[in-house]
Amino acid sequence: MSRLILGHTTDTTAKIWIRASQRWPVAFVQLINPTNDKKLDEISIQTQEPEFFTAVHDFNGLTADTDYKIKVAFAKSLKDPPEARIREAYTEGRFKTFPKTNKQPFTFLLGSCNLHSLGVLEKPDESWVTISRVAAKTQARFMIHAGDQIYADIPLKPEASLEHYRDKYLDAWDDCVPAKRVLTELPHYMILDDHEIINDFENDRGGLGSTLPRIALKTYWEFQHSHNPLTLGAPDQYYYSFNYGDVQFFVLDTRTSRISSLNQMIDDKQLKSLLAWMIQYKNNTKFIVTSVPFVGVVKNPGQDKWCSPAYTAQREKILGHILKNGISNVVFLTGDMHTSYCADMEISDSNGNKVVIQELMSSPINQFTPDLPLEFHYEPPKTESSGGLQYKSTIRKNSYYGAHSNVMSITVTSGQPIEFGIYRTTNDLFKPATSIRPAIKGKL
Repeated sequence: MSRLILGHTTDTTAKIWIRASQRWPVAFVQLINPTNDKKLDEISIQTQEPEFFTAVHDFNGLTADTDYKIKVAFAKSLKDPPEARIREAYTEGRFKTFPKTNKQPFTFLLGSCNLHSLGVLEKPDESWVTISRVAAKTQARFMIHAGDQIYADIPLKPEASLEHYRDKYLDAWDDCVPAKRVLTELPHYMILDDHEIINDFENDRGGLGSTLPRIALKTYWEFQHSHNPLTLGAPDQYYYSFNYGDVQFFVLDTRTSRISSLNQMIDDKQLKSLLAWMIQYKNNTKFIVTSVPFVGVVKNPGQDKWCSPAYTAQREKILGHILKNGISNVVFLTGDMHTSYCADMEISDSNGNKVVIQELMSSPINQFTPDLPLEFHYEPPKTESSGGLQYKSTIRKNSYYGAHSNVMSITVTSGQPIEFGIYRTTNDLFKPATSIRPAIKGKL
């Protein structure tokens, strides 16, 4: 399976994820200067079977905005010399540390909903070949995976076993060789949604004390969260923040403390952290990653979206906080719906205060759901009012794709509108894209 994933990166550090094996449990990880192929550092890791032989190492003291190369080899013991070690495919990666400030424009990728469990009925290889090409073409500095990186509950209800959930990651990131390659080509930031556990998961459905969620979240930690930034909340929560120069990112955990009967999408500690973070970076460009749409108003949302009645109070508290404190430059990033779009939300009050926030959705990376019009999935623009607060969400029709597999590029230039491009990863169910082209370009 995947043996190397490039994870959280800063101007001076890089988090490297590796997976060894029972036969070759020791990993030797080299940090290399790609300009002269000189080895800068090497560490050895004795992996453990209870963690499925996965491990993470942080390289520190790196130089900002600088290229580095990673090489991984595996051995049977810590004493094995280089000639006794083995290498596998895609155990070499390249990354560039982040800058201290944003003097130059930068691009990152956004994707979600990686279907991989139905064999000949879907084509994940083609999607990941496209993502690799888009990353190279746009010189993307990192990729955000906004949820459903695996589908543990497709085609059948998941088993409450580590083997079942681990096999789903092997299916998604090993059987699909192009995905394995992309994981070594640039840093990756990930957050779970429901299909990492079970469809429409929330704490009301058994809670984290039940066997299946505990197993699912253990494997989520092994394969995804371990190479993210440090968690801001309790050990059983997964929200975090990071920055690229002056541009800030807050990644919400909308699943593990979700309790619809308490009208809670996120718990109070996470909500307070989010509100304080927005105040701290009041005028910075800010991206908030949410695994389910925040701005877009979904038809028949059940208890799963921010527009669901159960979560209206929390949603309006966030909106009111943005308006009251004059917080600017807020963009939500999301997935989940198997559509892509750019949406705008106008927020105002009776005192004449007004602010606009945006949302970018990229979903799915790979799927074959029906291609349905915008009006099928989303409500038309409508002004909502509550406690002196008014807000209206509008999805830009020219940015909308229904069920077309895609990935989004997002480009940030200091003092300029944010630009985005939606790239089709396949043309249709069976015929892959033959060229890499932005189907939609836009600006915020």
